Parts: sequence; C-alpha cells; structure tokens
Amino acid sequence: MTTIRRLADSCLVIASDSGTTLIDPGAFSFDSGIVDLDTIGDVQKVLITHEHSDHVKAEFVRWLIDRGDDVTVHANQAVADLLAGHDIEVLTGSIDDVTFEDVVHEVTPLGTSPPNRSFTVDGVLTHPGDSYQPVTTGPVLALPLLTPWGSTHASMEFARRLAPSQAVPIHDFYVTEQGKDWIYGMCTKVLADSDIELVALAWGDSYTL
Repeated sequence: MTTIRRLADSCLVIASDSGTTLIDPGAFSFDSGIVDLDTIGDVQKVLITHEHSDHVKAEFVRWLIDRGDDVTVHANQAVADLLAGHDIEVLTGSIDDVTFEDVVHEVTPLGTSPPNRSFTVDGVLTHPGDSYQPVTTGPVLALPLLTPWGSTHASMEFARRLAPSQAVPIHDFYVTEQGKDWIYGMCTKVLADSDIELVALAWGDSYTL
C-alpha cells in the first residue's frame, strides 16, 4: 500500500511499507504556510531532482534532517555542490527502493538547462523534475502542467508517451484555484483518451493506492 501526498507545487510525500520519502523540498512548500509541515511525519529519504529553489530550499532540507533520525538526502552532483555550502551531505549513488534517470532540465526562458534527475519510488511513482526527457515511469507519474520551460500541450504528449495509469499534477503553484480547475478539467479529458487518470490533489491532500 502506498500513499501519495502533495504539499505545494512539486513537493510530494510517498509513504509505503519501505518508509516515507519526500521529493523536492522547495521554497513554495516551506515559505508559503499553505501546508502545516509538522503534519508530514517522519521522513527517511529526501530526493531532490535539481538545483532550482522551487525544488530545493536548504533550510527546508535542514529542517527535515534535524527533526528525524537517519534522514538521507539524495540528488545529483549539482545539488550536492549547492547543499555542501550549507553543511548538508548529499548522496549521489544508488538508493534502496528508488531508481533514477539522469537527464536535463528543459531549457528555461533564461536559456539555462541544468542537470535533472528523475526518480521512481518503490516502482510506483515517478517524479521527472523539470524534464520531458525521462523514458520510464511507474504507474503514477507526477506531471508538470504549467511551467515557464514547457507547455501544457508538451506535458500531455509527455504523459501519453510514458503511458502511466495515473498522473498527479505538479508545478502549478502560481495559478489561481479557478485557473487550476479549468486546466485540470481540460487535461482530465485529454488524458482519459489515452486511459490515463488525472488525480488532482489540492495542497496537503493525499490518496492511497
């Protein structure tokens, strides 16, 4: 049994028999106050897809480490270099119950394309970070919907290419609730044509597989 909880934007918590994993402890979840972080519970693994602040905030990572026992942080070398300046150790190698693909971030409006790591937790949920490049997914795909580096159309094509059973929207923090409802409605219809169920989670909400 696996429970998937969405905090804010691209930050997800996956709880299963193997433990609890938090992906992308970014600034939107830590600074906004939208979700009571004390409700996260114990976390054993922290996975970080790339170095942008909406996906990693050093203070959030430190908070997770300080409140838990034997919390390990996993990411690529670019994130490890970033967090080394905050005296946070980051492991870049293999991870129990997690697989990953090293790809690249889609090109941003600033013309940058940093390294990006796509993670699959317990063979169930894949978080691609900010990339359409991953070639594998678990049955649940965390799907960026509204991004400055892509488009909703490109995200639909990405989901259809990987063909998960379900997609959980991420990367839409800056959209109004009415805007999200409209986008979710449209994407639900588009993905249903490919037998993909869109599971839209509000901030702090969860569901169990």
